Amino acid sequence: MLTRLRVSGFKNLVDVDISFGPFTCIAGANGVGKSNLLDAILFLSALADGPLLDAALSVRDQGAKTGDIRGLFHHVGDVYDEEMTFQAEMVIPEHGTDDLGQKAKASATFVEYTVALRYKRDEGARALGSLELVKEELKHITLGEAAQHLPFGPSRAWRDRVVKNQRRTPSYISTKGTGPDRVINVHQDGGSSGKPQKILAANLPRTVLSAANSAESPTATLVKREMQSWRLLQLEPSSLREPDNFTAPPELASDGAHLPATLFHLAAGTNGSSLES
Repeated sequence: MLTRLRVSGFKNLVDVDISFGPFTCIAGANGVGKSNLLDAILFLSALADGPLLDAALSVRDQGAKTGDIRGLFHHVGDVYDEEMTFQAEMVIPEHGTDDLGQKAKASATFVEYTVALRYKRDEGARALGSLELVKEELKHITLGEAAQHLPFGPSRAWRDRVVKNQRRTPSYISTKGTGPDRVINVHQDGGSSGKPQKILAANLPRTVLSAANSAESPTATLVKREMQSWRLLQLEPSSLREPDNFTAPPELASDGAHLPATLFHLAAGTNGSSLES
C-alpha cells in the first residue's frame, strides 16, 4: 500500500508531496499534473520491474518508442532539469515470493524507498539518451514513527498488527558518494554489522531493488513485489462483461478484462478451496 509519494523533476511535477489513504481522490483543472502523478507511480513500478530505459519508454508519450527521454524531465522552455527524484513510503506484506517462487519474509513492513535519476546524453547510435542512477535508498520506518507517517489516522490496533520491525539498523540499501565512483550498498537483511555488498552506480542498467531476491534481500524483494503490483485501471464496460475460461490469468487487466477469473481466484484464496457453482 502506497502511503506517501514525493516527486520532483518529473514532467511538470516539482516538490510534490502527497499522502494517500485507503481511498484518495485527486482533483484539479486540466494540465495541473493529475495524469503525471499517476505516470510517476507507474514509472516507479516499472523501475522495480526492469531496466531504466524500459521504464522510461513505458510512460513517455503513452508508450511511444521514439523521441528523447529528456522529455520525462521537468523543463521550462528549452531548459531541462538534470535530475528527477522520487521518495515513496509504503506498507508491504510480511510474506511473499521472489521471481523464482522462493519464499521471502520481510524484517520490516513499513518502508521508505528513494531513487534519483539523471539524464545521460548518448553520443552513440541511440539518440534517445539514457538514465543514470544517482541515488537509491531503502530504509524502514519504525512502529513509533508510524503515526506521524500515516495521516489517514489508522487505529493503534491496526498499526500494531500491520507495522512490523525486527531490524535495528535502518538501511537495506544506501548510497555512498556523489561522483562517478559512488556506490550503492546492499546491507544484510538481518541487520548484521557485516560488510555490505558494494555496487558501482554509474553504469547500472537497472535499479538495485529490481534485482533483489529472497535469499539475499527478502525485505527488498517484497518491496519490489509491492511496487510491481501498482496498476492504473481504465475500466471498459464490454471488457468487464466478458466471460473467462478456467485458464485465464487471475489478474485484472488495465481495461477490466479477466474480472471473472480474478474474482474466482480471490474467493478461492479466501475460502481455501475453489468455488462451487
